[in-house]
Amino acid sequence: MKQIKLQTPVKMGHNSHQLEHGIGICGIGSCFAQDILTRMYNVGFTGEQNPNGIVYNSHSIAQSLLRAANSELYTNDDFFKHNDRWCSWEHHGSYSDVDINKAVAGANTALKQFHAAVIESGVFVMTPSSSVIYQRVENKKIVANCHKVPNHLFQRRLLSQGENELALHSSIASIHSINPLCKIIFTLSPVRHYPGDLVLNARSKANLLAAIHNCVDQYDFVEYFPAYEIVLDELRDYRFFNEDMLHPNELARNIIFQRFIDTYFSAHAHSEIEAAEKIYRASLHRTN
Repeated sequence: MKQIKLQTPVKMGHNSHQLEHGIGICGIGSCFAQDILTRMYNVGFTGEQNPNGIVYNSHSIAQSLLRAANSELYTNDDFFKHNDRWCSWEHHGSYSDVDINKAVAGANTALKQFHAAVIESGVFVMTPSSSVIYQRVENKKIVANCHKVPNHLFQRRLLSQGENELALHSSIASIHSINPLCKIIFTLSPVRHYPGDLVLNARSKANLLAAIHNCVDQYDFVEYFPAYEIVLDELRDYRFFNEDMLHPNELARNIIFQRFIDTYFSAHAHSEIEAAEKIYRASLHRTN
């Protein structure tokens, strides 16, 4: 009798790293990247992520990493006041503050900690999420976050494959200027950012995906982990999504995390990670 297939499994590429438990891991990108990296830190890995908060487009990622590579600290001039809070066009809203000195200090502390962590890291995970960018009408500068400033002050457009690729090359160069030995793993966030315009969402992801693979093909220290394909092709069922039907749920994220560990870490590291995860879960249980 012919075997019934209930999934179309994603073939994982060959990986020669066989990383060990406790290696330094840093990263930047979307909320999906933040979830994976936080899970790594919870089971004993060290590192820092998103020095500017969650960032979605490749241009803003490149801008953030270039700042970190050059140790270019922020000043009061990099912040503007909106709704009684001081905000930065390069930062997520979590970095805003009613006190400009605190806002600048927080941004600079995060930048310094991130730079120091990348120096000690063996792996860097980069997860751009969207090619859709917002430019300020007055000067055409691309922003990482609009901070709920009125829409008419921005122009929305789509980064081309070429523009994405230039930004990703810049990001790779910045990471290696800090740590020439660091391996880089690209992933593409599976979150649909424009559910009301799925054609735009598809174009956005396509431009990014093509740019990512062109970079992977050019560097022997850069790899691609297919989180996007695992979620949308292998787990193509809404039971793997939250109620918003956009973000992968806890089960899907558990599967992605396990596949990431299986792909890049040694058998010895697997057992240590499993033991650390049990300890972490037990600590959550005791806290609750």
